[in-house]
Amino acid sequence: MIMGAALAVVLIGTNVLYTPEDEKDLQVTEGRATRTKAATKKLHAEFDSFRRQYIAVYLVIMLADWMQGTHMYTLYLSYGVNISALFLTGFLSGAIFAPFLGSAVDKFGRKKSCIVYCILEIIINFLEHYTNFQLLLLGRVLGGISTNLLFSAFESWMTTEHRHRGFPDAWLARTYSAVSMARTRVLRRVIFRTITHQAKALKFIF
Repeated sequence: MIMGAALAVVLIGTNVLYTPEDEKDLQVTEGRATRTKAATKKLHAEFDSFRRQYIAVYLVIMLADWMQGTHMYTLYLSYGVNISALFLTGFLSGAIFAPFLGSAVDKFGRKKSCIVYCILEIIINFLEHYTNFQLLLLGRVLGGISTNLLFSAFESWMTTEHRHRGFPDAWLARTYSAVSMARTRVLRRVIFRTITHQAKALKFIF
């Protein structure tokens, strides 16, 4: 409830308070004819709707990834497996596939890559229910790939769709700044809840 209210405040504040200089001029000239005031107002409304949709989806994806990460160590500890080997496998997988995934996303398609990310996360979470070490290693390999997709495919898709809909490139800054603000708020909340949970656990033990 509190997290939802905080996100609402961030989005409203971004819409109301943040107005770049390029938007104060109602004439947008980027390889097209000068727009009338009514046409520009309509374009702004379409852009605001597009931006809200992207931020909502992106924050859900990021929150799911963060919530999973805060409990992964505890999960592996309960399985009694080699935790360092699992985490190292994930890091190595991310480092190995990172140079190739950028071009692969461009060739395969940004939208399809985002869907692949969601499918990979479902598979990873399914594999984490098993104590078999080989399956857990496979999950970490897939995790390295999905992490690279998370931090590349979604923003690339948004940028491409932004231009495809005819929005000026200068407006991209509004979306990126709103995402950054909202992401910081969510991350702070996740860290606070994690610390609170750990403190309660320690209090219960001692």
